[in-house]
Amino acid sequence: MFDHCLLLHPEQIARIESKLPAYTVGSLQRKSQMDVLLEFITSLLEFPDPGDKLKELGELIKDVFQLMPSGKHMIGRDLGRLGPTPSLKYCSAG
Repeated sequence: MFDHCLLLHPEQIARIESKLPAYTVGSLQRKSQMDVLLEFITSLLEFPDPGDKLKELGELIKDVFQLMPSGKHMIGRDLGRLGPTPSLKYCSAG
């Protein structure tokens, strides 16, 4: 859904209207992320004590963004029988 919304990004619309190749979704995502980061830094520097505000944000990040274990790496899964099958032994002998 987010990828679809990037078609409405102002810079993407300008490219399409100018009959130029569209930007990639990945590059638009990175641009949007950097725009948000710069906006955050700008607003952070407007606080009387930005250091304290940054520490507060760090604690919130620890609470909100939990690292999750991967299910891709087969950790803790029963892999079953790993020995060669009789037919494989037969093929390797011949």
